[in-house]
Amino acid sequence: MDPRIARRAAAVALLAGIVADVLFDRVGLGINVPIATLSTLALVTWLAPGHRPADPVDWWLPAVALTASLGPALRTDPSIVPLDLGLVVVATSAWSVAVSGVAVTRRAATALAVLGTQAALTALVGLAWLLAGSGADGFFASRSGQVRRVAPFARGVVIALPVLVGFSILLASADAVFGRALDDALHLPVDLGDVLGRGLFSAIAAWLVAGPIALAVGAREVVAGSADPAEDSTDAGFNGRAADWVPVPRPGVAVPPTRVGTTETFVVLVAVDVLFAVFAVVQVVFLFGGADTLAAIGMTYSDYARQGYFQLVGVVALAGILLLGAHEVIGRTRAFLVAATGLLVLTAVILGSAALRLALYQGAYGWTELRFFVGASIAWLALCLGFAVALLLRDRMRWLPHALAMSAVGVTLAVSTIGPQAFVMHQNVARVLDPSLVAPGGSAGLDIDYGLTLGDDAIPELVAALSALPDAQRGFLLTNLQVRRDELAAEIRDANPLAWNLARVRARDALSSLPEP
Repeated sequence: MDPRIARRAAAVALLAGIVADVLFDRVGLGINVPIATLSTLALVTWLAPGHRPADPVDWWLPAVALTASLGPALRTDPSIVPLDLGLVVVATSAWSVAVSGVAVTRRAATALAVLGTQAALTALVGLAWLLAGSGADGFFASRSGQVRRVAPFARGVVIALPVLVGFSILLASADAVFGRALDDALHLPVDLGDVLGRGLFSAIAAWLVAGPIALAVGAREVVAGSADPAEDSTDAGFNGRAADWVPVPRPGVAVPPTRVGTTETFVVLVAVDVLFAVFAVVQVVFLFGGADTLAAIGMTYSDYARQGYFQLVGVVALAGILLLGAHEVIGRTRAFLVAATGLLVLTAVILGSAALRLALYQGAYGWTELRFFVGASIAWLALCLGFAVALLLRDRMRWLPHALAMSAVGVTLAVSTIGPQAFVMHQNVARVLDPSLVAPGGSAGLDIDYGLTLGDDAIPELVAALSALPDAQRGFLLTNLQVRRDELAAEIRDANPLAWNLARVRARDALSSLPEP
């Protein structure tokens, strides 16, 4: 088959599938049937190679197809309409074979049965056959250079999609305004289910229409014994037809060697930059700028701000991993420096948002060990961002893992020096003693049940809080502290001088001031 004809026929079949969707998808049978039949007959007649006219005896076939197609437009009888449709399909397919130069009516019954079977099989794979024949002359290979140049960007977009989805889920769950905006953006003005359904219908219709088109443009090539032996012996062309095309080998397009995955990684990096930039704008306007969140999402500013710090810390950590991986793949290029610097700046905004949210939450509800460690992780990530910026600008990114490890060691030692349990209870007791430390709308009470789950480091602060508690809470806490005093006194392992521990010493000293039960 001439590849130029194959390309034209495949394009017409695909376009016809779209038209068929308009004619038949969720539309009852009626005048659309004769319209589709007439259009199909015209298409196969126009697309036929035209090396010989159809046998005059076969001209009754399109007349039968058109006449039968009127049945669904005139009748609704379920016993008649299927018969008419079947006759339309058979007559149209036979005419498609006829316009390809194969005589149909003149054949004997046995030969006609064989011809019908071969034609039916050809029609079933017609679209695939047309698509396969479209590139036989190297048409698509000649454009492989352009395809190769675009392919990395396409792969990058595909890779970026799950990355963006993951970051978007975290950011949307961390910020209600951003989540609402993202939800509104994803509600497209069209029904995706409807689009997919229509696309599937068009694809099936294109496959069905491609059957008679394939017969019209190439039945002589696939139907055995369709042409006269004498004609086949004299024709010097392809499959008994004069050759009107010759595949010409085309030289490949040289592609300069590049680092594998560079473009794809850069596309992912830029996509994340864009997402972070949108989120940063939301933070500047609503979180840092204090815009009216009640009007935007129906949520007070305090409720809006006191959420999401866990998710944002995770986003910052993942962004750091992405930056390290991108540097390994891309290397130090100007484009990478711009994209990486943008990512670091935007990540700093996100980290600042997490820190502010945590501070607002702690101002309202106090401290816990978990919140303390989240704050410590924010401090560590801030150090990491500072090191990353400095090393990126000085072209020392290979030292970034060392800097991250050293900063982690420093933060760990600082946490150990501060003592999370003692710090948490000291801050919470301070809120009880000085209610001005409690943010508006917050809780000024002391969670005694939580405090009693902490270790000896927290005991001096709990003893100090006794005088500021209501009577009911004071009695409950005093009873539990007295029990703890007796447990420490009975602890045999601590009697050995080698078991000396400052926290236990301070706890015993504080508990010794308690009255006896």
